Amino acid sequence: MSIWIDAGATPPALDKVKLAQYLKGDPSIINKPDRASGLTPLAAAIRKGNSSTVKLLLDNGADPDVKTQDGRTPMFLAASAPKQRARMIQLLLAKNPKTFDDAGPASFGNETPLMAAVRKSDASAIKLLVEAGASKEKKNSSGQTAKDIADKLQPPDLAVKDALNIMATKGKGGLIAYINEWVLQVLAYFDIWTPLSDIFDAASRAHLKLPGSNPAPGEDIAEPQTVQDFKNNLDNAIKRGGLEKFFPPNDPYINDVAKKAFQLKNDPKNNLNSPAQVDGLAKLALYQPVLYCDDSGSMWQEENGKGKGDRWRAQIELVKRISSIASRTDPLNRGCHLRFINKNTPDANGLNKDQIEQRLKSFYPEGWTPIGTKLRENVLDPLIYKDVDAGVALKRPFLVLVTTDGYPTKEKAGKSGSAGKIDENGNEDADRFRKEIHECAMKFENSKEGYRKDVVRFSISQIGKKISYVEDEEKVRAFLDGLEYDADIEDVLYRTAELMDARYDELRQNEKDLEGWLLTTLLSPLQSLYNTT
Repeated sequence: MSIWIDAGATPPALDKVKLAQYLKGDPSIINKPDRASGLTPLAAAIRKGNSSTVKLLLDNGADPDVKTQDGRTPMFLAASAPKQRARMIQLLLAKNPKTFDDAGPASFGNETPLMAAVRKSDASAIKLLVEAGASKEKKNSSGQTAKDIADKLQPPDLAVKDALNIMATKGKGGLIAYINEWVLQVLAYFDIWTPLSDIFDAASRAHLKLPGSNPAPGEDIAEPQTVQDFKNNLDNAIKRGGLEKFFPPNDPYINDVAKKAFQLKNDPKNNLNSPAQVDGLAKLALYQPVLYCDDSGSMWQEENGKGKGDRWRAQIELVKRISSIASRTDPLNRGCHLRFINKNTPDANGLNKDQIEQRLKSFYPEGWTPIGTKLRENVLDPLIYKDVDAGVALKRPFLVLVTTDGYPTKEKAGKSGSAGKIDENGNEDADRFRKEIHECAMKFENSKEGYRKDVVRFSISQIGKKISYVEDEEKVRAFLDGLEYDADIEDVLYRTAELMDARYDELRQNEKDLEGWLLTTLLSPLQSLYNTT
């Protein structure tokens, strides 16, 4: 495993002992970017909302000003994070970062951390930034200020507007900075005022209505050991995820998942056997996994002849392992559904890892990348909409795992849209993929059956460590970056930071580490099932 994977793991995996080992090998590693993702360890932790890991890294020398390779600051990442934004902003501000108000790169609209917090409708995060002196006058690439963005929020959020209207003072913000920068450090130096240190930290959290560091009633058991422990955490996840429609109280299926999780914890053949990892496996059993794979021609043969078949073979190995992990705690052994962009496989349902490998090895990829068009035709319509439109209740929520090496080509206009001028890549609507995900969320949010908009969750990952041309690489990055911070779909789509095949090559000699990373990848779209405080 690596420090970057551990820092961004779900559930958190980096502790004091591991960090000390990494720093002993290379003291500078704490601020180095990962070659695969471009993230520093601090950025990886922030991006996942792992506030305890963020604190650990900052306390051990992580620089709050070091940007990711694409130009995002730690503060921008914290304001954009899926959870624990205010707590991470508080931790960063305590280190007096010079870049706390810097705008992000052009690929992210030149938006400031304050703008990102406004888009998240996070009044606590906004309050922290404003009190620290974040500019309300700066404009993004669209000419909008943070207030302009707030004015367009739907539905309107008065708490956000109130937070923006406060003045930067030396009051609360100054008090927190004083406590964090001077009082706590002095107490820590003499090592005799630990209880008082905890009181100051708790006071600063309460002052800004931030969560405490100790587990509150109803939170998960961090190290589940018994069947009841696993069931307790599953019940919590069901409530957080709004999944009561699928799993009513005392559902026998949940009891069976908890029993299987307990068995796996004590199974020496299971590489993912830490209590936290098994707990993650149990949460995956709440969803029906769908593997939506890229089978375009570039997955086998790049334009300039390099890397023949490398991406396709890497995808086979990755998808095979993903299918094993995703269904490991399902007591009914229902497996994964397998779908492709070009090849139609309507009967590839409930497959185990061996069946998936056999399917993938039975043909060579060819064709274009109409990733949005075929998402609708091969995944959403036959697997989900067909039943919903017929009034048939869904048995489980869905987790659609998308792997691709490219950007959209040969996309058709959707049913609700109109064909525009065909672009250089043969697209009638190059935005079809994003629109299909947004339409899916809206379909369920507005449904009479009481589904939530995230009843179908998506994850998109890139395969392709060797891109033939710079122009293609830029198109891929623009496509994926455009998805990551889109307010319309951010609650239902997660983008993996790493190049999947590059990370696979790095970890393939250690099956335990490889499975640990893949578990994190699978759980990332399901972060709302974990404690959000």
